[in-house]
Amino acid sequence: MQKVMMLPLLDMAFVLILSVGASGQAEQTYQRQCSSCHGMDGSASTPAGKKLGAADLRSQEVQSLSDEELFNTIAYGFKHKQYPHAFLRRGLTEKQVADLVVHIRKLSKHK
Repeated sequence: MQKVMMLPLLDMAFVLILSVGASGQAEQTYQRQCSSCHGMDGSASTPAGKKLGAADLRSQEVQSLSDEELFNTIAYGFKHKQYPHAFLRRGLTEKQVADLVVHIRKLSKHK
């Protein structure tokens, strides 16, 4: 059973390594999929973000999540209360979600 659990983690680590150079595409994906609620700066100060109570992606709460937790929240909607993310079911690839994780990490530096 442990071997089965390790495979997805290794796959995700590989995807995260590959995503380091995909900054421009990540920003485009973020703009299309995330910015209407979280804002381009990640602050969630948009009308939709305020209405839904979207998380400030620059916050310590979000930034303290591990890459795996952040990936799972975006990809599968884990621990997500209001808006069901599950972007893997909505057409994004694992690489695109991994790129979003890298992009969100960069948002905290601009706070």
